[in-house]
Amino acid sequence: MFSGPQCYAEFRDHLAKAGFTIYPGEFDCIGSRHPLVDIAGKMGSFYWAFEYKSESDSISRGVNQVRCYAAWFDYVVLVTERVLNHTKSDLFWDLKEAGAGVWNYFPESDECIEQVNPQLQRPDHGNRRFVGSRFRALGGKRRRWSMAIPRTDLGQTDLRLFI
Repeated sequence: MFSGPQCYAEFRDHLAKAGFTIYPGEFDCIGSRHPLVDIAGKMGSFYWAFEYKSESDSISRGVNQVRCYAAWFDYVVLVTERVLNHTKSDLFWDLKEAGAGVWNYFPESDECIEQVNPQLQRPDHGNRRFVGSRFRALGGKRRRWSMAIPRTDLGQTDLRLFI
């Protein structure tokens, strides 16, 4: 039987197999009310925050966490090992209203069911730039723009040539 950190690692592997670039470790949204995102990922040009709740975790705290992450990421998803029954759970509707996805992950079978797909959020521009810079840092050094363009004339430009 799977448990705790092993399930968490299994879900990270599941996302990587699906094509996500996964940020190593928890992502720190510095200064945020809920600063630590369990799993941060990038797919194409979009940044995703995943809040993972095991079978024994309380889902109620997850609602505020994903609302907070929406100020940083394009998509936010609460992943739970339990199925949320929308006829009995107000939390399900709170998550849906926040635009968060609700996914069920079953570690024993490595199966992920997307109960509700996330909606595109409108993260704060500065926060999103910070997230992007952290992911770009994973790829190594960036080339400076000035070095990317070959320059043949390093002297003064003669403006008379443009008249």
